[in-house]
Amino acid sequence: MRLIDLRTAISQTQQGIYLEPAALGRRGLNVFIGSVFGVADDGYSLMLESLMDVRLAGASESASPISTSPAPRPIKTEDNPPSTEFNIISTYNDLIRNDPTITPPIAAIESLINLLASSPLTTISETLALLSTHSRKLLSSQRNPIPLSAGTDLFQRYLISSFQQRPSSLANSDFSTLRHHIITQSSLFVKNAGTARSKIARHALPFIIKRDASTGTSHTTIVTFGCSRVVHAVLTHAAEHSPSQSRSFDVICVTRAASSSATSSLEEASLAKLTALGIPTATIPLHGLPYALSSLSTPPQVLLGASAVLENGAIVSDLGSHAVGLIARVFHVPLYVCVESYKFVRNFPLGCGPGDLTRMGVRQDVVRFSDPASDAASDFGDGDGVHERKGDDYFASEGKSASAIPEIEGREDAERERERAAQDEDPMIEITPPELISALITENGIMTTNAVSEELIKLWF
Repeated sequence: MRLIDLRTAISQTQQGIYLEPAALGRRGLNVFIGSVFGVADDGYSLMLESLMDVRLAGASESASPISTSPAPRPIKTEDNPPSTEFNIISTYNDLIRNDPTITPPIAAIESLINLLASSPLTTISETLALLSTHSRKLLSSQRNPIPLSAGTDLFQRYLISSFQQRPSSLANSDFSTLRHHIITQSSLFVKNAGTARSKIARHALPFIIKRDASTGTSHTTIVTFGCSRVVHAVLTHAAEHSPSQSRSFDVICVTRAASSSATSSLEEASLAKLTALGIPTATIPLHGLPYALSSLSTPPQVLLGASAVLENGAIVSDLGSHAVGLIARVFHVPLYVCVESYKFVRNFPLGCGPGDLTRMGVRQDVVRFSDPASDAASDFGDGDGVHERKGDDYFASEGKSASAIPEIEGREDAERERERAAQDEDPMIEITPPELISALITENGIMTTNAVSEELIKLWF
């Protein structure tokens, strides 16, 4: 083995490149330890040197490389991240606002790509430190960071593997060339991720349009819940490929609101498109689902989307999905989840309650108790015994009160619209356990919930 220069060894280690200790020689090893770890020739260096006696002896006899295990003390890369004026939070929000089809994981990856493209980085350690710092900043700004963490973790994993296994054409290139290659490949990944929904739609088609040997096509009823763009793509694809001479399926949309007429704007747009394609649709409130399932003459099945898939196969989706899953199991109705594989998250929940979501960084308050003291103060005056009605002048003339009614109703309508928009953009979430899920339909095919951990192991290990 050729002994390398000590200065080169220290520089490579600071850049995160693993170094073969035998290449330093016996004397260079002590100086190297003192320079990197800030210690002198003490017991630690003597112990490490004694452990390397065999390798040092073998290095002088053979020029073949020696396989070693990873370094016992990895270098911390996030202690001193480089400063930058890039605002990753506003970049992410702009992507979500300007592209209604983009998902949070892909928007997070695009934000990190823009960060790399706009930051003058010179080393691997600077790159990893910058990504780690801004990823934490982005996740902490979201009420539900779980979908974003799927994207940030996946991108950082891709970056590390690209540094470790760079192509042969870039083996001797400088860091700027490697950085440009990574940004180009990452942008290509984001572009290809947009085709995931169409692939999921093709895999889900046999579940919706079922062929019967006697009649040709059997009729089925699809039950959906939430505002999943993947499920919308699946149903639209099935409607476009449905036989024109017969209706292959109907769609029941379960709404989150107490009334079946209070659908969200995304649900209305999805149902309108299905109706235009000739698919019969209906909306029911969640509490009417058991009665609806028991009254159906055709065998139903449930299609749900998910914002994330956890390590045990559980899904993170809109509040109410767990109830839909429980009702489906009682009526022996299969429940399929249409989801992209890049939403798989390395998080293993201990249950399906709010404690697991809080541990994953989710901030939401489902139960909000009213304050009797504040309500009493707002409903009554300062204690003079006169009841003051909110929103009206108690002593106003009848004509004036009547003219104020449209204004009050207008304010109430505007408030409902704001609540509706907020519900569409950032609905509350919950965990649906894997035992309620029949299968996952991804762009890579059909898989069980048990296969999620295997897919994550393939990706990360």
